[in-house]
Amino acid sequence: MNDMRRGYGVGITFGRAWKAKMRAREIIDGDAARQYSNLWRYATEIKRASEKNTVKINVERPGPTLQPRFGSLYFCFEGCKQGFLNGCRPFISVDGCHLKTQYGGQLLIAVSRDANDQYYPLSFGIVEVENKESWRWFLPLLLDDIGTEKRRVFISDQQNVKFS
Repeated sequence: MNDMRRGYGVGITFGRAWKAKMRAREIIDGDAARQYSNLWRYATEIKRASEKNTVKINVERPGPTLQPRFGSLYFCFEGCKQGFLNGCRPFISVDGCHLKTQYGGQLLIAVSRDANDQYYPLSFGIVEVENKESWRWFLPLLLDDIGTEKRRVFISDQQNVKFS
């Protein structure tokens, strides 16, 4: 409000300044609700790009009359799978980080190291919270993608977690 008064000689109300700020934030950050509604289109496009890409979306239905709600998302690109299988060390590090949006959630990621000792992304997941249940959902999908024929070492910052 002060910037408008000083810079343009125009006085605006608090309500108008608030609406302008929210509109600017939407332009910069995007509309998260609309992005979630496009999630099925994104998944379809990932599969269209390569049939060997993996995308799993889980939705929760709180009640029979209520709209389905986003639950979790997993994706792994075929190029990442093949790059890992053909050129990376058999070590996989898994970790999660907070998503700082209005909806929150956690990003789960599996990475490896390539021949140049650089991080190599393998697969990604978005879940509501990082806990044993979300890892029990994520890791079998990862193993389905990379196979279980060879032995691999998994590294995590979690303690005393057994995945069976």
